[in-house]
Amino acid sequence: MDKEFLHSDDDFNLRRRLVARLRSGEVLMLPSDTIYGLSCRADNLRAIKKIFAIKKRDKNKPLIILVSSLQMARKYCFINSKQAEILQKTWSGSRPTSVLLKHRGILPKEISISSPYLAVRLPKSDFLRKMIRVLAVPLISTSANLSGQKVLDGTLAWKKFKKEPRPDLILFGGKNSKLASKLLLLNNDGSQEVLRK
Repeated sequence: MDKEFLHSDDDFNLRRRLVARLRSGEVLMLPSDTIYGLSCRADNLRAIKKIFAIKKRDKNKPLIILVSSLQMARKYCFINSKQAEILQKTWSGSRPTSVLLKHRGILPKEISISSPYLAVRLPKSDFLRKMIRVLAVPLISTSANLSGQKVLDGTLAWKKFKKEPRPDLILFGGKNSKLASKLLLLNNDGSQEVLRK
């Protein structure tokens, strides 16, 4: 397990190194606009399974993906013009919000399980958005912890994850909140259901 340190959202060299590791199928623990998360390419089934193993997570619990733009979200989900308008307003607000949208079935089924919906978030972190844009694939993001236990920060994770399976790298730094994202279901008619405040 390796360490990296985030000093600036504009750290091009760090972003390049992390993208290379994600492309090779590694699982990274990253600071985000919410809590620390375990992340990998959303199209890499082996890495996704490793995240489930690290967390000891129930395989029937779906995962969230992070996108770099509304355009990327449209590639993986069905989004009509009314929904797009709501997403632009929601994702430009102050509260990080994940939104359930009907997916196109492109990504591994292990992400959404048997649900027709996929949880998608446009992160407020410039660093994450830039990294996802360069990677050109969404990132999985799920809380960095053992399922049902306290979410870890970088220092605690470094002590906790001593044995395999564990993240391949922990990125220290960033501005994490102690709150998970708000979760909404956004229907085709534009109506919304709050699933997590």
